[in-house]
Amino acid sequence: MLGDGHTVGIVAHATLERQREAVPESVPPAPRPTPLAGLVGSSPAWIHACQQVEQAFRAGEWLAIVGEPGVGKLAVLRAVQLRRQPIGRFVVLEATEGSSGPEWLASTRRSILEDADSVVIRHADRLDGTQLRGISAALQEARAATRAQPFWAAVTYWELAPKPDKELPRLLQLFPRTVEIPPLRLHLEDLLQLVPLFLSRSGRGTPPVCSPEAMRMLMRMSWPGNAEQVHQMLDEIVTRRRGGVIGPDDLPPATHTVSRRVLTSLEAMERDAIVRCLTDSDGNKMRAARSLGMSRATIYRKIREYGIVAPSRSHPDSD
Repeated sequence: MLGDGHTVGIVAHATLERQREAVPESVPPAPRPTPLAGLVGSSPAWIHACQQVEQAFRAGEWLAIVGEPGVGKLAVLRAVQLRRQPIGRFVVLEATEGSSGPEWLASTRRSILEDADSVVIRHADRLDGTQLRGISAALQEARAATRAQPFWAAVTYWELAPKPDKELPRLLQLFPRTVEIPPLRLHLEDLLQLVPLFLSRSGRGTPPVCSPEAMRMLMRMSWPGNAEQVHQMLDEIVTRRRGGVIGPDDLPPATHTVSRRVLTSLEAMERDAIVRCLTDSDGNKMRAARSLGMSRATIYRKIREYGIVAPSRSHPDSD
């Protein structure tokens, strides 16, 4: 608006956007695309391992998969087979059942030569010399046979398993390619997708969700049992909590520590008792010490020794 050559005001038009609805903190981030159906995880180490397994299957290369117990070796193989050969006959031969005697070896030979298009020998490091030689012979016979459907084989093992038989290296010579599945502690960021997946598969009505505070505690752990340990822990929580939000108090005592030292059974029991008393005392160390019959100095020393993360207090009590 102009008056005698000077600006005396302006007229502005503004469009107000509707405020976006806040996302509750307890809702986990949406999973990003993953390479294989039924699997989650987007860390480079996990994606690379999955891609290597799929490349070997696609090329028809027999594959050895090595990794710690619980990392998901069989899960990756199943996902690859379902994507690449969904109607093929996929047979898993569990080596831990090999102690049943010669019947197991005869059944295994029949599966390799007659029943399977793809076969996985699981936990091969737990087989004895006789079983390893029998499987090696059956695999070589299957490889030489003429089939309508190309035969593919994989073997899983953990190289640090106690006292593997000397015949194991001979069996592994049949598998020219090796892929290592990384332990969970090397891709902890995948817990952000793994935890919601396991909770959604609980099969007990509307599953609970994991709060950000509880998720941070889970991501501090080293998870020696890997993804299988996470699954078992969440399954136990869901049996107690059928819905709602999983908070720090719902987690087992071991998640309240950041210690990397392996505790003895007696130390683990003492740590668990301290964590429970701290939780019951709303994080007040003096009250927890009195409940345990400990001195103030002792409980502080134990908290440091075990790497216990005391829960936050909701009121300003004295320590």
